[in-house]
Amino acid sequence: MYNPKVSIIIPVYNVEAFIAQCLESVLNQTYENLEIICINDGSTDNSLHICRSFAKQDKKLHIIDKDNQGVSAARNTGLSLATGEFVFFIDADDWLAQDAISILVANSTETDVVVGGAIVYHQSTNRYTPYKKKRHKHVDLKKNFFQLELVVWNKLYRYSFIKEIAFKEGIIHEDEEFYWKVFALGPRIKIIDDNIIYYRVRNDSITNQVSYGVEHQLNYIKIVDSIYTISSGKYCLYYPFKKSCYKYIQHLKRKGAPSDLYERHIKAKYGVEDSHTFKLKLKALKLSHWCASRVARFQY
Repeated sequence: MYNPKVSIIIPVYNVEAFIAQCLESVLNQTYENLEIICINDGSTDNSLHICRSFAKQDKKLHIIDKDNQGVSAARNTGLSLATGEFVFFIDADDWLAQDAISILVANSTETDVVVGGAIVYHQSTNRYTPYKKKRHKHVDLKKNFFQLELVVWNKLYRYSFIKEIAFKEGIIHEDEEFYWKVFALGPRIKIIDDNIIYYRVRNDSITNQVSYGVEHQLNYIKIVDSIYTISSGKYCLYYPFKKSCYKYIQHLKRKGAPSDLYERHIKAKYGVEDSHTFKLKLKALKLSHWCASRVARFQY
């Protein structure tokens, strides 16, 4: 019987109001061959105590207590300790559908990544909505590199495929950089329709800040430099890289954040700028990318 172990990695930081719901959803999974690794990232509230109380009731749950270093470092700690054939990441304020792991595992044979659907829970209004991406069963990342959601928490990863990959520490939007590292390698992917996770939108979360400061443009410089290294020499990633560089300019400006350092950096290093001329170049590059992907499809 196909019954691979799944390691579930949960970074924990000051989530005393949410961690119990998350752990209950993980421990009550219909799939039983699990190890659950909670990394307490220097919480100053009651989160660690809650995790330990759950661990006393179920030996599948392992608690790691460490100084605060951020979510990337916490996930990397979890990866270094994982012993499962597959790995799943969940944030401590989200929760799983009861049969989430069973469904993912059932679809994991001969795949490196299984991608499930998600439901968004809007905490401020108590509403549930589908996650924003359209679901397409056919995967063609050479044609559309951003076909999948740029998050880690709706995917089951084969550990052997990602064991040499780490989250970049000290940045915000670490999921996007990890996405590039994984999917630039061309994994075998399966998309399923089932909604496996509930993603909580909190007003106080980092990704939902109303305005950004100077540090955010430095963060995006780190990200684009990293994904340039990942995409270098791969023509199918040339357009996605340029699009990402341009997207971050727009994001900073929408947030009213300083962007001068970031704009100077990407113009000097990558020839990307916020201008009408570059927008036209980007459109031409998109067309060229689409044509190249079509030719590649008909060659095989």
